[in-house]
Amino acid sequence: MNKTYGFTARRGMETLGFKSFMEIKNKYDKDAKALFVATDAREAAVVEKMAKGNPDITIIQFAKYIDEHWDEFTVDRLSQIEKEYDCAPIWQIIYTDRILINCDYDYTVHIAAGMFSFWEYVFEKYNVGWFYDEAMATLHSYAAYIVGKKTGTHFFSQLLLRGNQMEYTWHYLLDDPYQHNCMFNDDYMNETYSEEEIAEATRFLENFENTDQKPLYMQLEGKEPKLHLRDLLRIPFYVRQRFFNPMTQNRGSYIFYHQYDGVFEPVKEVFRYKRSKKYYRNPDLNAKFVYYALHFQPEASTIVCAPKYEKQLFFIDSLAKSLPADTVLYVKEHYSGLGTRPIQFYKELQQYPNVVLITPWADSRQLIEHSQCVATLTGTVGWEGFLLGKPVIMAGDIFYTNAPGIMHVDEIYGQYIPLMESWVKPDREAMIKYLCEYLKSARKGNTYISLESRHDDDNIVDVARSMMDYIKRNN
Repeated sequence: MNKTYGFTARRGMETLGFKSFMEIKNKYDKDAKALFVATDAREAAVVEKMAKGNPDITIIQFAKYIDEHWDEFTVDRLSQIEKEYDCAPIWQIIYTDRILINCDYDYTVHIAAGMFSFWEYVFEKYNVGWFYDEAMATLHSYAAYIVGKKTGTHFFSQLLLRGNQMEYTWHYLLDDPYQHNCMFNDDYMNETYSEEEIAEATRFLENFENTDQKPLYMQLEGKEPKLHLRDLLRIPFYVRQRFFNPMTQNRGSYIFYHQYDGVFEPVKEVFRYKRSKKYYRNPDLNAKFVYYALHFQPEASTIVCAPKYEKQLFFIDSLAKSLPADTVLYVKEHYSGLGTRPIQFYKELQQYPNVVLITPWADSRQLIEHSQCVATLTGTVGWEGFLLGKPVIMAGDIFYTNAPGIMHVDEIYGQYIPLMESWVKPDREAMIKYLCEYLKSARKGNTYISLESRHDDDNIVDVARSMMDYIKRNN
């Protein structure tokens, strides 16, 4: 195909990328060459060990490039990039990075300008046709997407499917910042689906309706924060990270630069969680309420896909002031967010008489079923609400924005009552047709970063086949 296959070498992604490339080379493109983009020397070493001097594999380090060209990355250069890529205001894009939002102005300018310059250099020098990365949650990925549009390099990723335990074995393809399914046909209502496809979609919907399910991340990560004996090792670990780890001192390795600042965060989370429990209440399922499940932060689901309401208190404030007199807003903490928010966040919620902070251990399925409406930015709770036939207000943009019955809004203030008055429950046929297309566009293969089984040989065969589906479509 005469183009280089690009892969991220980020921690947790490098082995999947390497094994997938070797499968592509062996089965689909014997002349294939690959470029692996590592953040720093440590990530590069992982790929080097697997590649064992393979001449078809090139590895480049972002941190090394940034350090060598640091003085070139000025605010003037950033302004030039803003014009060159027609991405003004560029701060709107910079604020999608979960790392840089905590850095000072000068450092952020250098890194942001450096990222765009880095991808210009990489994509053009190595003739990269496709770049496989995680879904955009950092400017590192977002800049690759923006630069790639100009250089003809297709940025793409894979995300787990949602519902009926398909997260373990199926995924969909995406190639934009908002995690849209790029193989999904938006004109699904005018499509004709086979009897088998309709039966499969019907089984999917009925199984979800009749089975109380927990999303995969909640099964793996929804645990109460606790202290462990191993936490005593955090002190020597901090010393090692602070004074003896070159990566945390390397300004170009921005994801790990000064990472030692977060060494004690898990311990702090335990005490924050203990303090937060006094604010939690049990839900009254007989009350009239809107259900809003808090998003874990910082994460792509808010900073990329719902930037306007990324500060969730702003969304809660706007929604609470828009509810009718007999309706309250139930806000439920995210399983993965226990102890991560400052206590001030919960104190702020207490200032709203029609907002109730619900215990994170309340059953989300029951809350959806008994609610007047599900409100979300981009959360899985909105997807579940759609499958259960509930009104869903969405203030962000993600893969199920186009599902029937979803009320997608840019502004929520003052809009709740008119939205609910105009909402029409989608008929069964529309839901089945949507799910026909949803399942038709799915690809076999486990891509969940927390499951080591994704590196199994049989799974790599499926993941690589999915990659080639995208690559052939965009060749």
